[in-house]
Amino acid sequence: YHQKQMLVDTIRMEQYMLAIMANKDSFKDRIVLDVGAGTGILSIWAAKAGAAHVYAVEATEMAVHARKLIRANGLGEKITVIQGKVEEVKLKEKVDIIVSEWT
Repeated sequence: YHQKQMLVDTIRMEQYMLAIMANKDSFKDRIVLDVGAGTGILSIWAAKAGAAHVYAVEATEMAVHARKLIRANGLGEKITVIQGKVEEVKLKEKVDIIVSEWT
């Protein structure tokens, strides 16, 4: 997994966080899709920025770890982790915002 590479890139991570948090008005009460969620960090920030709900879609086993991290941050009710390919996943509702850190 490349998640470690991403997480240790503090400049990149800080910019993602700042971009989300600086736009809380855009996230407030919105439905968000995190494509290739990995650890779920963008999902966590989207939820903390006020999203009504976040769908974190991750194709790999990293989804299991993302679920644990999300619960540990007290966001298990606000973020749904779905293990599967985004092209094959069926969501219960339309999304307003898509976030992704897909390389």
